[in-house]
Order: sequence, then structure tokens, then C-alpha cells
Amino acid sequence: MILTYHKISPFTPTHWWIDVDTFRAQLLALRGKKVVYLDEYNPQNPEHVVISFDGVYECVWRFAIPILREFGYCFELFVIGDVLGQVNYFDEPEPLARFANIDQLREMVDAGGRVQWHTSSHAPLAGRDDHELKRELLVPDHLLKLFPAPHFQWFAYPHGEYMEAADAIIRAHYRGAVTTNEISEEDPYQFGRLLVFKETKISKDRLSLIIPNYNYGVFIGEAISSVLAQSVLPDEILIIDDASTDDSRLIIDYYAEKFPNLLRAEYNSTNLGVVDNFRKAISLTEGDFVVFIGADNRVRYDFVEQHLAALKMFPDAAVAYCDIVLFGPRARIQASRLEPREEFSVKRIFADVATGAEQYLWRFPEPSPELIANMHEVNFVHGSAAYRRDAYEGVGGYQERKGVAEDKSLFHRMLASGWRAVHVPEPLLEYRQHSLDQANQVVGREASIHALQRENARLKTKISAIEKILGS
Repeated sequence: MILTYHKISPFTPTHWWIDVDTFRAQLLALRGKKVVYLDEYNPQNPEHVVISFDGVYECVWRFAIPILREFGYCFELFVIGDVLGQVNYFDEPEPLARFANIDQLREMVDAGGRVQWHTSSHAPLAGRDDHELKRELLVPDHLLKLFPAPHFQWFAYPHGEYMEAADAIIRAHYRGAVTTNEISEEDPYQFGRLLVFKETKISKDRLSLIIPNYNYGVFIGEAISSVLAQSVLPDEILIIDDASTDDSRLIIDYYAEKFPNLLRAEYNSTNLGVVDNFRKAISLTEGDFVVFIGADNRVRYDFVEQHLAALKMFPDAAVAYCDIVLFGPRARIQASRLEPREEFSVKRIFADVATGAEQYLWRFPEPSPELIANMHEVNFVHGSAAYRRDAYEGVGGYQERKGVAEDKSLFHRMLASGWRAVHVPEPLLEYRQHSLDQANQVVGREASIHALQRENARLKTKISAIEKILGS
């Protein structure tokens, strides 16, 4: 796949412009693919991707290059020779935009770009004689000296239109050419390109974000707002309410009506409980990746972006989990319970003397073989980890198990079946500690009771055996 961009900017006056957030999201979708130069490109390899820019505008240098540097991707720059550093007066009715100059091209080359040729004037090639064709098709000597090989090895037809009359000249002077018509996967002089627009989906992988709610109307607005503020939005957002008796529906309806294209709501007529509610939510979504965010929690602006990147980077990973910030009136209590556990690191990072509010950074461990083997005792993957639907379905999804949290059971089964886990070492989840009735507190108490019951049964068996020995 050869991707072709034109203009990258915070503002998008026409469809030829892509905003920087969309551009970043599209590059993120390439994680797990192999981004290559045209020299290495094999159209038969579905993992190969080429990133290219036509015309090469100054806005590409200003806004796209920092993001490309961040991802470490290489790219191709198809320049129009006569307009370097000038304005696109010829391109009506497009808004005026300046092309990159030589110094900016040099900076883009330093960032991983290769300069290629897109004719001298970008005018149509039809009807030109051989002299005019050569002037359009061949790179002038002064540019060849400024950018010697491996630059100027590839040609891009103006307007993407392959022209047979130009073919012989191009074959004599270039390694290949790209077009949007007359495409061939076998002939490198007719490689096809995909014109990228804001709505273009680079990857078929989709992420479903689910917000389960039960009587958290006082908190859910914060949860929804943090999800809507993501640098990379989920492909679908489902809010599923498990028959709340507070004012949750009023809050949820407000957001669902205000953002109908971004999220939808589902209301259970009766309370299903955690496991059945989660299973229902999964059945109502279609994403290749899934993540649950508690209605009483919040996520950092790059929560989705970083979890998607981790799962795309490691195709054999079923689950990606991050670090946590504990906040709320019971944050200190929860932190004190975690401090003695050597697997985790807990540190106070904020304290307000006036209100008594505190926040704690909860660092999670890397998924070592020892931790995975002992996961039935120490759960190091929290419930807001992102995971693959394939892995979820492969192990039977969420299951009801006495004294065991639904997420612990799920992730334990995933890793036990051979999938790996990925730790994202950033505090992307803000986990509110506010009540003895919230899910993690209830499950924790149930687990403690279950453990005490098992120990009690063990001691009774031992006492019974001793009594038999003494009685004999």
C-alpha cells in the first residue's frame, strides 16, 4: 500500500487537507506494518506500506515531519521543481499554500525523507512533444547535485494519470513510477497509490470502548468527557447502564444526544450483574480491540492511542495494561493496602492540605514469566486493560467464578493459553476510590471471604484428622 498525502495542518479548508490529529491517528494505524521506501516496496507483501507526499507543501515540513519523527517512519517527497518555495497560484480554487523550499526539504531528508520527482510544473502531460515531455519528466542538474542518489529515483504522474507517451522516457531515467490509474502490482512503473483523506481508514482494526454504569450518575460525565477528549478516538463508544436507579440516564442521554455519531447508549431493563452485563456489552460491539472504562473513572488524553499502539506493535499480545493514578477520598486507604506488595510501586504524587485530597501513582510490573505463572495469586493486569476480541472469544470470555474478579479470570486464561501481555508504563488510567460499594472493593471483600472460607475448611480437615489420631 502506497499512501499519498497533500497537506497536513491544524485547519482543513478542503478535502485535500488533513488535520494533525487525524494524521497522527492514521500513522498509529500503521503500527505492526513495515513502513518502507519505494526502493524496498513489494506490493505483494501486505505488511509493506509507503508514506508519500505530493507537491510537498511547507505545512508538511511544519506539521507532519515532527509526527513522522516521533513514529520513526521513512517517507517519500514528490516535489514539483518549478514551484519550490513558491505559492500554488496555479491550483485554483484551492486555498493558497506555500511549497517547501530547499532548506526545508533538507530538514525533511534529515528526518527520513527521500526527494522524488513530480514533474517541473504539474501540468497535464497530454499533447506535449518530446522536448516538452523531457523538460517535465527529467530532474534538472542543479537539483540532482543538491539531492544525489538515493533521491530522484522515482516518478509520480501529475494528477495520478499514467500516460503511455511518457513511459519510455520514465523507464530510461527512473527505477519506477506511481499512478492512480492503469495500476499494476507487477510493473514497478505503474505502481498504484491510495489518495488519503480525513475519512480514509488506513487499518481495518477497530477499537470498541465500553463504559459500564450502575448508579454512577454523579461521576459518569467525567468518564465520558475524558473518552471524548482522546487524541485518537475509539471507533465506537458504548455506554451500557445496568438498570441504574439514580439519575444516570439523564446524564447518559445528554451525551448520547449531543454526540450521536460518536457514542450510543444501551439500557438494561433489569440488573444483570457485572459478568452478564459485560458479556452483553461485548456482544453489542464489533471492534477487533476492546477496553472497559469504569463510569467512576477517567482516562488520560492518550489512553486509547497508547494502548492501540502497544497491541499493534505486538501482534502476539492479547492484552495491554497501563499504570494507574489513584484519586478520591479513599485513595490513601487503597494505597496503604498496596504498599506492602513488592510486585507494585505506590507513591503519593499530590496532596492538597486544604481539602485533604491525595493522589497516588500506582506502578504495575512488567509481565515476567514468574508473574504470569503466579497470576492466580497476584493479578497484575487491571480491568481497564485493552485486549483483542480474538483472545477474548478464544478463552470463553468473562465467566462467573466465586471470589475471583471477572477481569482477573479472563486475563489469566488468556495468558495461560499462550498469549502475551504488554505493559504500557504510563499512568493513563485515573482510578477513583470513593466507596466501600464500588466494584474493586466488593470483589476484594468477596475474595478475602472466599480465602478465609478455604482456610477454615482446611483447618477443620486438619483438626478432624488430629482428633482421629488422638482418639485411636
